[in-house]
Amino acid sequence: MQQLLLDVFTPPKPNLGNFLVGRNAQVMHELSRLGQPGTSSPQLVYLYGPVGCGKTHLLRGLAQNLGVTALTGTTRFVFKPAPQALLMDNIEELTPYSQVQLFNAFNSALADRQPPAIVLCGEQAPADLPLREDLRTRIQAGLCLRILPLTDDEKLTALQHIAQARGLELSPEVVDYALRHFQRDMGSLTAVMDGLDRFSLEQHKPVSVNLLRHWMKRRESLVVREPEMP
Repeated sequence: MQQLLLDVFTPPKPNLGNFLVGRNAQVMHELSRLGQPGTSSPQLVYLYGPVGCGKTHLLRGLAQNLGVTALTGTTRFVFKPAPQALLMDNIEELTPYSQVQLFNAFNSALADRQPPAIVLCGEQAPADLPLREDLRTRIQAGLCLRILPLTDDEKLTALQHIAQARGLELSPEVVDYALRHFQRDMGSLTAVMDGLDRFSLEQHKPVSVNLLRHWMKRRESLVVREPEMP
């Protein structure tokens, strides 16, 4: 059972089905139209918002749906025309060379629909992106959607639903404690609930703040520490 506790902070594989929508219903609607036959889906979508709001989750889920690989602006990008959608995260990290390549992708999409759709993610609003002006203008001309993070009340409701699906009774006090002591993105919080569920079964005790504290201490004792340098 202790081996299981080592793995509880691995969030579930992201897909569009396990994204907690909150106030992002329009975003989900627009993304669901991409790649669907007979729809006039936009060729360009730019998703932006702060770290932890879920934009990378959405991009990876969309990549799974479309059967493509989501790229990242932190690696060198060389554009080659293709009939598959182009998905890219962290575009604020694009080098000057990669920015030129992405601009070429825009031109190819407009002229030949290769790629047929471009979906980009970044932290900043389109007007504030640290990119060349012509590329930023192209992005602003597309469909720009801000991802709104879940409020604490929405997280509480979502975690209670997750707990109910696992047969757990989860009090607001437990959720509040988790929000104050763990990473607040939903992937990490869901992983916490999974680990707490397993620990509850091991201890034969209901989930409570005391059980959560006990589990935290147990987990800390299992952390493998790097040996000190001589």
